[in-house]
Amino acid sequence: MYEGRLVRLRAFDNSDLMQCLTYSNDYEVMRGASGAILYPSTVDDEARAMGQNTSYTSGEYQFAIETKEERQFIGKCGFTRVNWKNRLAELAILIGEKEYRGKGYGEDAIKTLCKFGFEEMNLHKIKAVVFDYNEAALRCYEKCGFQREGLLRQEMYREGAYHDVVVLGLIK
Repeated sequence: MYEGRLVRLRAFDNSDLMQCLTYSNDYEVMRGASGAILYPSTVDDEARAMGQNTSYTSGEYQFAIETKEERQFIGKCGFTRVNWKNRLAELAILIGEKEYRGKGYGEDAIKTLCKFGFEEMNLHKIKAVVFDYNEAALRCYEKCGFQREGLLRQEMYREGAYHDVVVLGLIK
């Protein structure tokens, strides 16, 4: 539906369910994407989550990411915690297919999603929160124009230690 240089952002469909479940149950994928306790997801869990990603969901706008050329489903991205009064939303992205990381697909998905946010949703600011150990994500956001705005010290507990969370922002 929304196209970038390398990716297309589209609605989820039933064929994405099992791949989303694979991403949700891959520790390496989720350790950089979720601050929650990493607990295995079931097919029903994933189906419920996917069922909430509709055009009728209020407050969240989630997309499947597929490659533009091969139409390969490689991840998901979207806005969470949309604050309409302040025209602010938090961006989240996950490239689940490891062979597509570090090749510009995440950067293109972020830029395409931000264009949607600014031009279609009339957002003023988009923010992202990234765990300090996720250096690839930090570099990617900064390449997309996000600036570091703050540091939440020892905000997240993972693998037996507390980690800082970096807050980044992009203003229209």
